[in-house]
Amino acid sequence: MSRKLLLFPELRDRGVPFGRRHVDRLEAEGKFPKRVPIGMRRVGWVAAEIDDWVNAAISARAQQPENRGSQTARSIRGCDQSVTISSFI
Repeated sequence: MSRKLLLFPELRDRGVPFGRRHVDRLEAEGKFPKRVPIGMRRVGWVAAEIDDWVNAAISARAQQPENRGSQTARSIRGCDQSVTISSFI
C-alpha cells in the first residue's frame, strides 16, 4: 500500500479549505486527522486520512435533510433564541 504525507499547503489541494488555526482547533477537538511529526519543525498528514475526512464531510452533507428556513439564530448575547432565520427572509 502506498502511503503519502501531505504538507499543510497540500491540504487545500485535497479539498481542505481551512487555515492553520482552524485545522489546529479541529485536530485538538478530534474532528480532523492527527498530524505526523516528520522533522524538528515540520509535520504532515496521511493523505488517505485526509481524503477519508473530506469524503466523510461530503457524505454527512448528503445525509442532512434540507430545511434552510428553520435554522435558529446563533447564541449571541441579547439575541432572542426563538427567532428563526426564516423570520428575516
